Order: sequence, then C-alpha cells, then structure tokens
Amino acid sequence: MMAIAAVGNNLITYVFNDMHFPLSKSANIVTNFIGTVFLLSLLGGFLSDSYLGSFWTMLIFGFVELSGFILLSVQAHLPQLRPAQCKMIFENCPEAKGYKALIFFIALYLVALGSGCLKPNIISHGADQFIKEDSKQSKKLSTYFNVAYFAFCMGELIALTLLVWVQTHAGMDVGFGVSAAAMAVGLISLISGTALYKNKPSRGSIFTPIAQVFVAAISKRKQICPSNIEMLYGNKNNVPNHLPATSTNVNNLLHHTEKFRFLDKACIRIEDGTERTESPWRLCTVAQVEQVKVILSVIPIFACTIIFNTILAQLQTFSVQQGSAMNTNIAKGFHIPPASLQAIPYIILIFVIPLYETLFVPLARRFTGKVSGISPLQRVGTGLFIATFSMVCAAHN
Repeated sequence: MMAIAAVGNNLITYVFNDMHFPLSKSANIVTNFIGTVFLLSLLGGFLSDSYLGSFWTMLIFGFVELSGFILLSVQAHLPQLRPAQCKMIFENCPEAKGYKALIFFIALYLVALGSGCLKPNIISHGADQFIKEDSKQSKKLSTYFNVAYFAFCMGELIALTLLVWVQTHAGMDVGFGVSAAAMAVGLISLISGTALYKNKPSRGSIFTPIAQVFVAAISKRKQICPSNIEMLYGNKNNVPNHLPATSTNVNNLLHHTEKFRFLDKACIRIEDGTERTESPWRLCTVAQVEQVKVILSVIPIFACTIIFNTILAQLQTFSVQQGSAMNTNIAKGFHIPPASLQAIPYIILIFVIPLYETLFVPLARRFTGKVSGISPLQRVGTGLFIATFSMVCAAHN
C-alpha cells in the first residue's frame, strides 16, 4: 500500500513536469488511474472468491504491480524514453507521444491492475485468519481492522513524507525504484508466511448463483409467497436433499429476512405430485436468496462512497498543484514538497485511531453491547458525514 501511495499521490507532478501533459489532462490521467484501481478491486475480489483465493490473487497481482513499478522507474531514468526536459510553467512543452506515451500508460496500468486486485484481498486475507464464531476471536477481529487501518495510515504517511522527499530530491526514477523495492519486500514477506496461513477455498463463480436467484424469481413472479417462511426451500426446517440437516452447513445458513420479498419467490417449490427435481435456475435455497439480498443492500453504501472518492481525487490532484504555487518553507532551508501536504490527514488519523480503539470502542460497547462499539455501517455513515465538511471548507475558501 505504501508503494502505490507514493506513486498515486505524487503522480500528477511526474505527469505534468516530466511527461509534459497539460494540467487538466494530467489531472484526468491521475483520476482515471485512481478510478481504475478502485474498479479493478471488483476483479480482484471476484478472482479471489471464485477461483484463486486471496493468497494466490495477492501473489500473482503483486508481481504484476511490481513489474509496473520497475517499468516506470526505467522510463523515468532513461531520457530517451521521456520527452526532452522542459519547464512546463514557463514554456510550451510538447507532451509525450508515440512509444513514450505507450510505455508510460502500460507501466501505469500494470500498477493499477496489480494494486486494484490486491486492495480487496490484503485486509480480507488477514481477517480470514480469525475464527469468527469464537467470541474472543471476534473481538480480536474488530481490533485487527483498526490496527490494519492504522498500518495503512502509517504507510501513507511514510509514502507522503519520506518517499515524496526522495522523489523530489533524488528524482522520480529513484522514487519509483524505492516503490518497487518496497513492493518486492512486501511480496517476500507474503511468501515467507505461506505455511502459516489459513486459506479459504474458492467457491466458483459468484455470478451464477446470483443470476439463478433473479431468473428463478422472475420465472415465478406470479406465485404468492407463503406466509410461513418455513415452507421456503432450503430453510433450516426445509433443507434440500443435498444438504443433510446434520451438516454444519445448515448452521451457517443465512437467516431469512423480510426485505426484498419478491426474491423469496425463487424459493417456492412447485408441488405437482411428482418427484421431479427442479432446475437450480428455477428453484434456489434461502441462503442463496439472502446472499443476493445482502449484495443489493450494500449497493447504496457503495453509491455513497462515489462522492467521497470524488473528494479524495481532488486531494490527490489539484491540491498538489495548489501546493506547488504556495510558499511551503516553514523554516530556513526546510521546504515541504507539495505532495507531502496530503500527509496531514494521515498524521491526524495516526493519533485518532489509537484513541478510537482504546477510549471510544470500550465506552460505546457499554451502551450498545456490540464488540466493535458501533456497527460498521454507523462508522461509514459518520465518516462520510464528516468528510462533507472538508469540501464545505474548500468551497468557502
């Protein structure tokens, strides 16, 4: 995470000053890069859950990201792979074109592909090491997420201070090289713990069960949902033949909920007096339907974060250029690189997270009875609400 942070947060400086793209185009390149990283997180999660597992997904795409860093470093080091040196502020410099632009974008999107597929698996792989059914382990899991976010903030802080300083004073080629080295160290660390990991088995395509629920619900749209949920196929008291009642899987079935009741029609079994087994595209279990309900329920949460990431994009693009126009000397001979101004939120978080874990969570736990103090959804909502004030302040200024 530190490696991608060092590149992403100071990328606009390299794109503008070294590749000579206009400021507006540079900002678009950076925001497109950031957006691609987040979109490819869906691919990383899909591959992990369906086919590869989190460990192999991280390992494979870690090397993809490493190759992107190496290619960026090589291009930044060799003058023949970049446009001729030129001061963008004072001159009309020709932007990178042809093979120079091609190499840049290949390297950049190798980093995006690797980082995007790593993102959803780093924290989830750590969470897989805990037994969620154990109350003590569950409590540790809540702490783990806070510690993981604290480590993420530390990585961002190092990237925005030390690595940005290296990029500014030693050159972007050295900066990209340090990012590549950090990525290589991370991969070595990941591989070294192979024998100790608890790896969740892949479950096949996640899209097929989702599609089956919608197809079955639509095909039985004229059916009336039973008032007694015990009659739904796959409920605990109505377990399908392939899932014995003594199986531990029954205990892990999702409980039926009342939301999105139209999907429950996928669980209605047609009684025609025969022993004919209905197709999975015509009849689904309650667990399948509830999984789809969960996915539908989190879509509004994802939608809310679109605005938040729009705010974040401004922090990583125009704020850096704004910092370039500011006097960032705070003492004689001490100059803060513009990209390092983004470290301020992470410095605050490094102090806030331990306070949250040691003070707020135990206090909130007394009132709510929840292991994590407040629910993850409440944390997300509170964070998004507070984030709006940053844009209010920016607009006011």
